[in-house]
Amino acid sequence: MQRSAIHQIVRDASGASQPARPSLDLDGIHAVFAHSRERERGLSLLMLSTADGRAVAESSALDVDGRRLAAMANSFLTLGETLSRELALSEADYATICTRQGNVVLIRIQGDKPLTLTAVAGHEVNMAVLLFHARECATRLDPVLRPRAG
Repeated sequence: MQRSAIHQIVRDASGASQPARPSLDLDGIHAVFAHSRERERGLSLLMLSTADGRAVAESSALDVDGRRLAAMANSFLTLGETLSRELALSEADYATICTRQGNVVLIRIQGDKPLTLTAVAGHEVNMAVLLFHARECATRLDPVLRPRAG
């Protein structure tokens, strides 16, 4: 392999060759998360991740690894979207996981780059309330995630 090819591979792996992507407004995202958790104190986790499973922002009272959670959440939502297409249903709006100890809602946020919103609440918050607050959070994130005119 030529030195330039090796250099290209290393540079690609480090992300140095990727075009600069407009950075997200992390302060704005965290403000939306804080507002949502203030409105519903039972929300134990709000996380925004990229469609390829990388955590972008997180507000959590849980002891979890956000990187692992981001990858799993995106995979689960993607699987739900694929299942919806296979069944010839309309596009999936969200996916849910219900347990005795709490519930999870995953919402795809469309934009220049699709993102995944993960919302988790304990058993004291019923699924309807969690879904309402997760969808409201996604709606509030929309203007924060839009690219700014430069």
